[in-house]
Formats: sequence, structure tokens, C-alpha cells
Amino acid sequence: MKRKSVWLSLLMSGFLTGCGAGHGARPISHGMTPTQVKTEVLARLKAWHAVSETVAVTLLAPHQSKRRQYQVTYTSQKSPASFRLQLVPKSGATTDVVDNGLNTVQYVQGSQHYSVAASGSNAWGLYQLTGLELQSVLKSSKVLGVSVTSKEVALHLLMPIAPGIMAKGTLWFDLVSNLPSRLSATWKGGSVTETPSNIHVNPSISASAFVFTPPSGVSPEVALTAQGTEIDQAQARVAFPIILPAGAQNLQLNNVNVNTSKGRRVVLLSYQTQDKNPLVITESKGTPFKAPQGLSMVTERVGTLKIEVGSLPDGQEMAGLIINKTLIVAEGPQNTVDGLVNSWAGTKSASSSSP
Repeated sequence: MKRKSVWLSLLMSGFLTGCGAGHGARPISHGMTPTQVKTEVLARLKAWHAVSETVAVTLLAPHQSKRRQYQVTYTSQKSPASFRLQLVPKSGATTDVVDNGLNTVQYVQGSQHYSVAASGSNAWGLYQLTGLELQSVLKSSKVLGVSVTSKEVALHLLMPIAPGIMAKGTLWFDLVSNLPSRLSATWKGGSVTETPSNIHVNPSISASAFVFTPPSGVSPEVALTAQGTEIDQAQARVAFPIILPAGAQNLQLNNVNVNTSKGRRVVLLSYQTQDKNPLVITESKGTPFKAPQGLSMVTERVGTLKIEVGSLPDGQEMAGLIINKTLIVAEGPQNTVDGLVNSWAGTKSASSSSP
């Protein structure tokens, strides 16, 4: 009987490793503490560097009056960081999202245009909780309790499922397939349940999987070329990182210009808000911000950012700040400029450098 038990353990260890478990993962048992169970589940996720799956998602997002159901097809890889989502709602149009690590393309099927924004927005994270996002979410979660059976473990968690959102939830992890079987979480004003299927861990993924090919007759808001977007082309002409608004700001990029001012390269980004108001962002290599003559500015702190803010004669707002050694000057409606500053302050790329 002892030999049979050892042999069974070896078989299960080999099977679980083949399904995506990291080397060194131990069997999960009733005698383990909640923290030990979490550690062992993380050990099984450690070897994941690419995932493809189908996920049934029920989501009640902030500012929504009712839950929405989606069938999500998801493919993602860690290096280079890229993902592709197709969201098919129970009713309404299908949305395609393709992120190649530089830009995020969003296209609502049937539309005449698709949008392009800088990567880094967290707008799509809630649809990826049982994919590659699972490891980082679980690692940052606090275990409130566990339930263990011979085939499944349920981890009851306090989890950071999105920036600024701590949710109470449960992750069900199948100990036979060594894969997540369900995740459910609730927070003030929202909830999400994800049930994945057809999960493939570390599949071979073609680079073309993260290339968006628009349907015939569909044009971009930012033109894609063989070399990349207009943003990529501008980036190749300057020696500082171009900082873009988060995709959640819902701004339409109308124009990108690279000029020389007083011997320095300057990038001028012209946007339009949802209310059809103009927003202009001027960027250059980081130097102390100097307010236009006659304009009174005040200094504010938002997170790690030091910002100079003032009102323009036409009632618009101007804000000057430095992120990653790039001097940014934003001019536009007050609520839009404030939203930009808050989103930049909340990103990991926000520098403690100040003008």
C-alpha cells in the first residue's frame, strides 16, 4: 500500500507539472494552513508564461445598474507582455481588444472606426482574472480561509482585483487538472464571476495573434502603418518617453506633431474629449516647468507627483508635471486635465521627479 501511495503521488506530480505546475509543488492537504495552501497554488501558477482560454464572465461594474454577461475568448503571454480579448455580450455588439505591449486597439464590431491607446490601462483587467493576471492577484491577496477536498481547494480571499478595488472573493482551484475552475468577487458597487474553460497553459502563440487586422472599410482613429502607430513614429524621433493618457480617459487622438522649439524636440498631442472639447498635451525632455508670463500657478501634490496648476484666460486649465524625465504640459477642460493627472499619479510609471 505504501508503494501504491508513493507511485500515485509521483504520477500526480508529473501530471500536474504537465498541466502547468511549477517544479517543487507539493500535494495540498487538509492539514495545511491557509497561507501554505496559497503558497502551493502559487507554485502551480509559477510556470505559466502564456494562457489561452474561454471565460464566462458576469460583471457588475461601477456605474452600471445591472449585471452583464459575456463570453470571453482570451489569449495572453508574459514576454513580450501582450493579450487579446474578444468580448461577446449576451446582447449587443462584440468587442475586440488587442494589446501588443505598446498600444491597445479596441474595436466594437460593426463600427466604422477602431481606437488606439497606449498600453497600461487597467480597463480590461477584470476580464483576465483567471488568466495570467491570477498569479499577481493571488500573490497580493490576503487569505481569509480555505476549504480543501480531494479534488478542489477553495481560497477565500481579500483581493486587489483592480486599482483602488479590494474585493472579498473566492478562488476555486481544481487539484486534478491543476487549473482555476472559478473565481467570484464582490466589492462596494460591483461584483464579478469568472468560469474558465478550454484552458491551455503555455501554448505556442503566433506573433500575429497580437496584431489587429481591421475589417474592410474600417479606419483607425490613429493610423496604423507597417512601422507602428503615429505615436511609435513620433517616439522614434525623440530622446524621451512619450507619456499617453490612460485608455479609460476616452479621448480621441486627432493629431501628433514633432517640432523643435528653442533647440529642443517637442511632441504635440492634440485630442478631443467626448464633449468635443480640445485637449492639447505638449511633451519635451524633462526640464523645470516655467509657467507662461502673467499666468498664476499653484503647486499641488497628487501621489508622488508634484504638479503646477493654473487657470487659463479662457477658463481652461493648465497643468505641468514630470513623469519618467518627460515634462508634460496639459491644457484643456478642468475635469479632463484633473482626470489625466489622477490617472498618471496612479500608474506604476509615475516618477517622484518634480518640476
